[in-house]
Amino acid sequence: MLAALLSVSLAGCGSITIPFGDHADESPAITTGSIGPAVVVQEPLPEALSYSDAARIGQTAGIAGIDTLPKDGIDWINEVTGSAGKVRPLSQISQNATRTCRDIEATVTSVGGVHRFGGTLCKDQTSGVVQMEALATEPS
Repeated sequence: MLAALLSVSLAGCGSITIPFGDHADESPAITTGSIGPAVVVQEPLPEALSYSDAARIGQTAGIAGIDTLPKDGIDWINEVTGSAGKVRPLSQISQNATRTCRDIEATVTSVGGVHRFGGTLCKDQTSGVVQMEALATEPS
């Protein structure tokens, strides 16, 4: 029986945890990373900007904090498409009871070349969802 459980566990088909001894001395869980906020991308998008890249730009800005983006911007990368760039704030934040918004500029370096996009990012204060609207494209 133990051999069968061990083989299933080693095969990657499942995992079994067998508790040993007293658990009173266990350390609490430690957060080692951050999961980005949900991002809603408004369509249509400029032709040179993929949905996945737009979502990643919004997610990166959401993690950094739309209201606290540094003037010189922050780097973003989309591991799925291989695209990367920088997102910078263009305006002061506008805020009401439910949303925080800011105009941004993003550069995108992808297989299609280097492009610059303008847009607006808004974060819903209640749900944490970030809304990304890309407004224009300009080849760099």
